[in-house]
Amino acid sequence: MSTNQLLKLVFFHDQRMEELTSSSSDSIKVDNDILSLFTKPDPTYSRLFFMGSDLANNRYGINLLDAYPSVATIIEKLYTLPSKLEWSNEHGIGDWMQNAPMDAYLRLVRKSKDTIQPSRTDLDTSLAKDIPTTDKKNLEQAWGYEIESSVLHKLLMKEEVVLVKRAAMDGFDIDLYSKRNPYIDFFYPLQSLLPDAFRFFSINGKRVYSKEALYFEQTRLHKPPHGFEEVHPESVL
Repeated sequence: MSTNQLLKLVFFHDQRMEELTSSSSDSIKVDNDILSLFTKPDPTYSRLFFMGSDLANNRYGINLLDAYPSVATIIEKLYTLPSKLEWSNEHGIGDWMQNAPMDAYLRLVRKSKDTIQPSRTDLDTSLAKDIPTTDKKNLEQAWGYEIESSVLHKLLMKEEVVLVKRAAMDGFDIDLYSKRNPYIDFFYPLQSLLPDAFRFFSINGKRVYSKEALYFEQTRLHKPPHGFEEVHPESVL
């Protein structure tokens, strides 16, 4: 087992979708159908935050892990771009993550047999061009910068998945938002990289009470906080 490198998967399940929408005139509309208040489902979404730690070199960022290419490959096997979007990189999701600016986001959909891959003739946008603005037109772009909560809400309600590149201390980490809970889709592929790739910790985001807690390995790797579970090759959900 690689004891000097850690992959931390912080999960936030059953987040209320309405928390992404800002208070507006819609929030004060009165629903006259009282029964609907109890029968309407309360939409939720999930968030996965992928973090990496290279303890031997005291560096932090998922892209600094030796096995990072394998993690990127898992993402590429699970997701692709929605059809008919203006793409920004002809080399794939992994290259986008490497080259995109911090806080940029990428729109994805879960792969299926019916998924249509964008054709090479559609790949006419470069990362070197101006970053798309976060307005309504941006909903037709493949990627953007500093996604607003209202845009995130609209994309999730369209069953899209949103990947966000986050700045880490030395490299970058990855945020992933999905209306459908994708935790199990990642758990077993990441577990399959054990024991050689890294130590793998699954962290309940509801147990994270401060930013410092996310870096528990700096002070208490021998005894992680409650809700910070190490995953082993034999672990089961």
